[in-house]
Amino acid sequence: MTHIRFQDVNVGMLLEGFEQYISQEYIDRYAVASLDLNPVHIDPDWAARAEVFGQPLTVLHGMATMSLMASVVTRAWGPAVAITRMRSKFTKPVWVNQLLTLRGVVQDLHYLNPGRNYAMVHVEAIDAKDDLVGLCDFDVRLPG
Repeated sequence: MTHIRFQDVNVGMLLEGFEQYISQEYIDRYAVASLDLNPVHIDPDWAARAEVFGQPLTVLHGMATMSLMASVVTRAWGPAVAITRMRSKFTKPVWVNQLLTLRGVVQDLHYLNPGRNYAMVHVEAIDAKDDLVGLCDFDVRLPG
């Protein structure tokens, strides 16, 4: 759905989620795009020695996790949807070589006036062990 209108959204509405496999190549590409070349992300040998988060593995960038969570909204409602605010929390590192599941639900609707109404969408990122690794609440302005 690319042209969602405010009146078409209901509290409890599920946004279609998706899965993303987190390979070292995926992490490396994000590192180059973000210019965050910290070895905890891109150097498996360094990460194995340092065990910064208690595991000898590289980890995904927190901002990459947040971007994946935002993708739940943009995939469901279109790439030009107006995300006006996001509040994120990262609860656990995202280790390399695992599958993340991302899912979202409309949690609240805010009626201000035409052109300023918005939906609050809650998105969660779940790791391969079914643990919550991140959550984000998005305020999304919708026409109508």
